Amino acid sequence: MRKTLIILLSVLSACLRMSEEEQRKNLIAEPNLEPTVTQSLEMPFFSQGDWPKAAWWEEFGSEELDQLIVLSLAQNPSIQNVRFKIEQAKERANSARSKLYPLVYFDADGNWDFVSNQGIERAYNPAFPKFAKIIDLTLSFSYEFDFWDKYRNLFRAALSVEQSQRAELAQTELITAASLARTYFALKTNLAKEKIYRELYAVRKKIALLRQLLLDEAIDDLRILLLSNERVEEASQWLNSIAEEVAVDRHLINILAGKGPDDPISVEAGLPDLAPTLTIPENLSIDLLVRRPDLMAQIWRVETLAHEVGAARANFFPSINLANIVGLSSTIYHLLFSSSSFENLLTPSLSLPVYTAGDIQANLDAKRAEFQSAVFLYNEMILKSAEEVVDTLVFARTAFANKLDQEWIVKQASKRLNLTELRLAHGLDNALQTLEQKDELLQKELADLDLAYGRYAAVIALVKAVGGGYIGKMDEK
Repeated sequence: MRKTLIILLSVLSACLRMSEEEQRKNLIAEPNLEPTVTQSLEMPFFSQGDWPKAAWWEEFGSEELDQLIVLSLAQNPSIQNVRFKIEQAKERANSARSKLYPLVYFDADGNWDFVSNQGIERAYNPAFPKFAKIIDLTLSFSYEFDFWDKYRNLFRAALSVEQSQRAELAQTELITAASLARTYFALKTNLAKEKIYRELYAVRKKIALLRQLLLDEAIDDLRILLLSNERVEEASQWLNSIAEEVAVDRHLINILAGKGPDDPISVEAGLPDLAPTLTIPENLSIDLLVRRPDLMAQIWRVETLAHEVGAARANFFPSINLANIVGLSSTIYHLLFSSSSFENLLTPSLSLPVYTAGDIQANLDAKRAEFQSAVFLYNEMILKSAEEVVDTLVFARTAFANKLDQEWIVKQASKRLNLTELRLAHGLDNALQTLEQKDELLQKELADLDLAYGRYAAVIALVKAVGGGYIGKMDEK
């Protein structure tokens, strides 16, 4: 009979858990990214290789950037916030685990009572003293048998919350590092552009001065001089705008690093040469789930809710408790620790919900709805993650191809300027033509800088899209 009861309880407990099939019913498969990957690999500046390393930013070879990101990961307030959320989740898991064990408490009470003449004690026992002094020392024990896995499911749910927070920390670190790297290269780009804008402003000032001299000699048209002056002011506006961008970039880098916005920061102008190829990780479609911390965080949230559904189901079944009190009680101090003062109380109890006005079913349905909502949010996230990856690959293709084209354009413009300067040296061209071509070359160099930054932005965007150096563990579930 006892063996049959144990088997029955085990079967019922298994029925209460949310099955793997039930959990995965509405989950969609990982989207196929192979067509876009194959198309990208046909281009010369893409190659297939390993996933990003944990410290992926070191691939840029900038000690300056390395120091900033290490400082950011240590001091950024958003990251610190999530780290303490992990500690909070860990302690809540410890608290949930305590429900699986017997609880023991020790109590010591001393009561000094004035007993009423009409009270029940003296009414039935006239010899009962008017003043009663009772000392109690009790050790209480209580345990709720978890036949239906209610508390085990709540404990597993708490563990899943902790895992979700760990993945959330990885996502926050990835976003922070990617934002800092992108802003760092934006600052270097803008500092280089600021130098070109200053040179462009000087060139346009010289052109306006020559146009004024030609007008004074009645050789040039006033309209052309007015246009030249407009272009000088336009260059001045560009200088003001780029100075603002430089300041904003500095402020953002400091904030991401956990410092005040006006803290000094030393960054050199100009972008170093980037590797000629962009690496696409192998098995991108298959491994994207465990490589993206935001997706893994949502998977753990789904897991949490699955366990909470199991715990909600357990409320339909009886609660079986065992309580025991062992202690000493006496009205005479020196007899407190004698055998005659010993008392013991054993209280088994069973509580079965008979009518709850739909409360238990409503709670279960609410948990199921919350679980399904989390599943469909995961489906949305994985589709958007796949979209982010393929859009980034398309953006990278454009950025790298346009950069190659722009390099050729700049070289041609530079050759034309060199030829014009030679002609000027031999009296075949004038200074005005040379300055105009210099203006044109500077603008093409500005466009080249934008495209050079676009390559860095594409690399960083791809690293972020594939999850940085994160590796999730599905077997922990």
